[in-house]
Amino acid sequence: VPVHHAWGNHEFYNFSRACLAHTGLNSRPAGAMAIPPPGECQAYHFSLAVRFRVIVLDAYDLSILGREPDSPRYQESLQLLREKNPNDNLNSPTGLKEPQFVEFNGGFSQAQLDWFDEVLKFSDENQEKVIVMGHLPIHPDASDRVCLAWNYKDALSVIHSHQCVVCVLAGHLHDGGYCLDSHGVHHLTLEGVIETPPESNAFGTVYVYEDKMILKGRGRIADRVMHF
Repeated sequence: VPVHHAWGNHEFYNFSRACLAHTGLNSRPAGAMAIPPPGECQAYHFSLAVRFRVIVLDAYDLSILGREPDSPRYQESLQLLREKNPNDNLNSPTGLKEPQFVEFNGGFSQAQLDWFDEVLKFSDENQEKVIVMGHLPIHPDASDRVCLAWNYKDALSVIHSHQCVVCVLAGHLHDGGYCLDSHGVHHLTLEGVIETPPESNAFGTVYVYEDKMILKGRGRIADRVMHF
């Protein structure tokens, strides 16, 4: 079956973007519309069925993880991070008004947000239902404040300006989280399978219907029913 990956901090602790682009973890379909500048962003979308679309966001588009220190995107991300986080340890949220601005998180470039907006416009016009995926949560009620995307409010603003998004799937926060936001969008942060005990298993299967999604979990993954 087709497999789609959303890159996160643990990939970037071990591999550069340039390396990941040439591995099986690069699951962006061939010919997918590139977000300028080419090669900087891993976001993409695809349709699994008629009037049903999945958008995979690159939550580390703005990040100092996985990028060469002399690259413009690294320098841009480092400047933003240091403006928001004066701590010597950039992984420490101590004293921050916006505690999500730590090194193990990242954010969305304006180019990606503009692209995201255009894809959602297309889905609105074609009466599609859309599931958004990304490593970092983008709603504070589905996460603790530290594990959110840097500019989660910008991503939420794009989603809430459209009618098509029914669910946002994320990871990162190992304890997981969930909320139904004020616009009727489900935000599901999946529990971290990295903490699954030895000799056991953890996974989830999502069953998608016209009016709901049902998550059947195993191990750390909890069951969930989400009505549209």
